[in-house]
Amino acid sequence: MKTSSLLIQLCPRSHASRRGLSAIGALVEDFTSWLHTRNYTPGSILRNLRALAPLVRWWRRRRVDELHQVTVDELANAHEYFFRRQPVVGQAVRLLRFFMLECQIVPASKPRRLSASEMEWGRFAAHLRQVRGLSENTTIGHLGRLRRFLTFLRFDQRPQAIAKLRREEIESFLRQVALTNNRHSMQHVVATLRSFLRWQYVQGVLDRPLHLQMDTPRVYQLEHLPQAMPWDQVRTLLRSIDRSKPDGLRDFTMLYLVAAYGLRVGEVVRLRLEDIDWRNATLRVGQTKTRQVLQLPLTDQAGDILQRYLRQGRPQTERRELFLRLRAPIGPLNPASVHAIKRWIRRRDLKIKPVGNHSLRHAFAVHLLRQGVSIKAIGGAMGHGDVRSTAIYLRLAIDDLRAVGLPVPDAMEIPVCLKSPKHYSFPIIRPARARQSPLVRFRSGFGASMQRYISIKQAMGRHYASEKTVLLKWDAWLYRFQGRDDTVASKSFQRWIETLTHLRPAVRRARMRIVRNFLLFHTRDHGVGFIPDVASFPKKSPAKPPRLVSEAEMSRVLATARQLTPAIDNPIRAQTMRIAFILSFCCGLRRGELLRIRLEHFDAKQKLLRIEGTKFHKSRLVPLHESVTDELKDYLEQRRRKRLPLELNSFLIGTGRHPESQSAYTSCRLNQVWRQLCGAAGVLDEKGRPPRLHDLRHSFAVNALSRWYAKGDDVQAKLPHLATYLGHVNATSTHYYLHLTPQLREAASQCFRSRFVHLLQKEGRV
Repeated sequence: MKTSSLLIQLCPRSHASRRGLSAIGALVEDFTSWLHTRNYTPGSILRNLRALAPLVRWWRRRRVDELHQVTVDELANAHEYFFRRQPVVGQAVRLLRFFMLECQIVPASKPRRLSASEMEWGRFAAHLRQVRGLSENTTIGHLGRLRRFLTFLRFDQRPQAIAKLRREEIESFLRQVALTNNRHSMQHVVATLRSFLRWQYVQGVLDRPLHLQMDTPRVYQLEHLPQAMPWDQVRTLLRSIDRSKPDGLRDFTMLYLVAAYGLRVGEVVRLRLEDIDWRNATLRVGQTKTRQVLQLPLTDQAGDILQRYLRQGRPQTERRELFLRLRAPIGPLNPASVHAIKRWIRRRDLKIKPVGNHSLRHAFAVHLLRQGVSIKAIGGAMGHGDVRSTAIYLRLAIDDLRAVGLPVPDAMEIPVCLKSPKHYSFPIIRPARARQSPLVRFRSGFGASMQRYISIKQAMGRHYASEKTVLLKWDAWLYRFQGRDDTVASKSFQRWIETLTHLRPAVRRARMRIVRNFLLFHTRDHGVGFIPDVASFPKKSPAKPPRLVSEAEMSRVLATARQLTPAIDNPIRAQTMRIAFILSFCCGLRRGELLRIRLEHFDAKQKLLRIEGTKFHKSRLVPLHESVTDELKDYLEQRRRKRLPLELNSFLIGTGRHPESQSAYTSCRLNQVWRQLCGAAGVLDEKGRPPRLHDLRHSFAVNALSRWYAKGDDVQAKLPHLATYLGHVNATSTHYYLHLTPQLREAASQCFRSRFVHLLQKEGRV
């Protein structure tokens, strides 16, 4: 249809009355053409034209009858009035405002007088952009968090609030924000405050560097497992998308590029037509995270899918973006608004757990990893600059990690000469101390400062329970010997240390460091006082070498565990202890990880355990050996026969017949049983002492290496898998568990000889 006759064709009977509307009648023709050029359908255009009549009637009541009386403020007032009363009219007012501003029919509203907070935001934003060179999105994030801080200070009413800022106000703000933010979000809040306070200190507004006196939350690497859809589910999802309609064809093309090339959604929606090089069959991708350009080969299948989308799914428009909105006004997609996966899972009612679009990128990496592609090659395909960025996907390579786990040691018969574990016990090393009632409040002169210290640490996401106990005991000692005096001298600190002589040097050092950290916090507001010298603390004692447990010795321990008699609260005590020590030896689990496993963490179908919230808040998957899985199934069957709790939230290593008593074994109780079994099975060191329960983790690492050497595998290539299985960030942390035993030394020598001795023989060196 021709643009000049568009209004007549849409409104053949009422076009004259619409042109005669007061105030905006002269604009109706141009407004109709403007909507048409932005791909609004005839029905949408007609609906917006009909909504102009209520707007004109409302303006008449306000005596707005001429075009020159229509201002930006009048349009804003009209939108606010109709927004909730008549949403259709409110939408028409919004479009009319965009039209009049774009065509410069009304001048932009005069800038209003900025508030003190807005002026401060503007100056800080200029500093972030011009001095620090931050991107626009990062700057917007900083300003949003700063806005909340200035509102907390009531900066508009108190312009001198920053100059008179005290550390207590900062701590109060952080405690308030911590109620609605996790550790990761709190880290951004603290970063914004530090940057802002540093800028204020450099400008001379603050007279002391408050940014150096702020604690930050601890956020560790690899805390959360990446979410990746199984590859068969990826195929099911792509096949389920209806490609007969433009929206389905667009979503299918986007998700295919994410799954087939491992692209980020932000990279896909920013693709332009010129990024496709049809002649050279390449796809040019501008990476949003690294700001690098990635050249990817355009496969035949990808080219066919893109051609079909361009011909049948993409709207006819002059815009150069590859993927566009299909509803008017047509424009580029926002990465945050793309929820294609969840939308099609919901539409097709697929039996797939709803996940984000980024899970397809993870699925791409894991799929390549299971195909045998090297980590370096995967990193190159995904545009990673560091191999450590790609190594996180090892945590999802279940098949590769399953080869790390050990099988259950072969069963053996118990010799008659061994003592029963029921009657075997070791002497108590330390006498039992009288139990005292726990301390609950601070009473010394440092009490208020200690309470502040603990509250800010907990607001930063730290548990700080053991540290609070140490400070409560030190506070009780101070109150006993110096009352409410809030000073600490070297002599009084030394007297307190003398009360800790019954503890091991490592424990004494830890408690002294806790007190020292508090004193550093206290002196921030109370001047420089006594700060203990770390050099005077007990020296770190070298780690006790582990007593490694062989497979034969572990087999004797497990056979001895079958002799354990049932307990009052656990009729299958023998089976419970047996499965606990199997998991410790065959999977290298920490004691705390073992005791926190619940039945919901065991996936019998995939034969793996899910370890959540372990050391440094990490989570990981632990694929099990076939024999370990069978043992777990037998153990759960025993629980079912004895009618013990089988709810998903029940502890795997637990006691109790009723859901309300699903308590896990304590560390001391588990350790006591372990010592008894080792003594009965004769698994002792040269001094007649049993190995520690944690030594099973060391034994697991060494036995895994021995198995790889025996098979002739490339041990260096396997070390990242071992580190991932144990829950370490990299192989450097795993090195602590790799002890060179005589058997391991011999296996390494044999491996070296088989691989390189023929090269030395050729050169005449052997």
